[in-house]
Amino acid sequence: MRGILFALVIFGTVLLLAFGIPSEAVTRTDEINVSVTVAQKTMIDVTPTSLTWTNVDPGSEADSSYEANSYGQIQIENIGSTNITGVWINNTYPASRPFGSGTNASYDAGNFVVLSRQSSTDYMFPNRVEYNASNTIVYVSVPTGWYYGRFRNASHEYFWGVDAASGDCNVTGRVFRIGITEHNQSATGDADLSDGGTDTRYYQFTLTNAPDNTAWGYASINVSSSKWQMCVAVKNTCDEAMFYRWNTDAPGGSSCAYAQNFTTSTLTPGSWVIANVHVRVPYGVHWGTTGSTQGKLTVIAQSSYSN
Repeated sequence: MRGILFALVIFGTVLLLAFGIPSEAVTRTDEINVSVTVAQKTMIDVTPTSLTWTNVDPGSEADSSYEANSYGQIQIENIGSTNITGVWINNTYPASRPFGSGTNASYDAGNFVVLSRQSSTDYMFPNRVEYNASNTIVYVSVPTGWYYGRFRNASHEYFWGVDAASGDCNVTGRVFRIGITEHNQSATGDADLSDGGTDTRYYQFTLTNAPDNTAWGYASINVSSSKWQMCVAVKNTCDEAMFYRWNTDAPGGSSCAYAQNFTTSTLTPGSWVIANVHVRVPYGVHWGTTGSTQGKLTVIAQSSYSN
């Protein structure tokens, strides 16, 4: 629209008044420099923060269909500012033999958890702990003076024995044996771990004193015709055995060939790794919610930087 001009004569002076004439818009720019120095900080976020499996039968493996929120995986994310060069995991376990206690409070759900890498179905325990048998198992044979127990893996049970005749099972040279064929509800499995039996079928390994925890002896072992490759650590008292894969902090974990970080490459800031998660509940677990406290998984991340 054109502007409208009005002319006024005031005391001999002509004034032009302009109405509606648009003025020119003017912009100007300037800059400010921004710089941020990010501190070296190693941080991780693990999600979800809790897992709950329900109505799991003894001697079975439970996946996401039994988990309260249908979770079948956990995500471990680098939310810090440093490269994470290794991630490993440990689980809680009962402080004494829970089987035969007659109470669900004696068990620890953390001791049931198995994990695999995202693209794998190779589920393994972070560090499952077993105790020797408190009573005689009539169909198991071991040399005189040996302690024995079971490696419980859902419905798969493998009998193990260790030379406790001289005590001090943390001493290098002690012998550890584990049966090849599983025991389950319908099969005895390899239960003869003796020296001269006609049906002896077991793997035999020699324990080495753990350099990172001298109260234990350890060995790299395989179970069920190499189906499961893992590490075992036996306490000096010979009555406690730890079977592990994902916990490099376990006794002997710094040296055992099968102890592994869960990550296979550097976890850069903002990236993450996914773990598949199941639980394997052994035979003979008392019904109800296990444990006087909740079981736990602890995820440990290592960086080459110091905060």
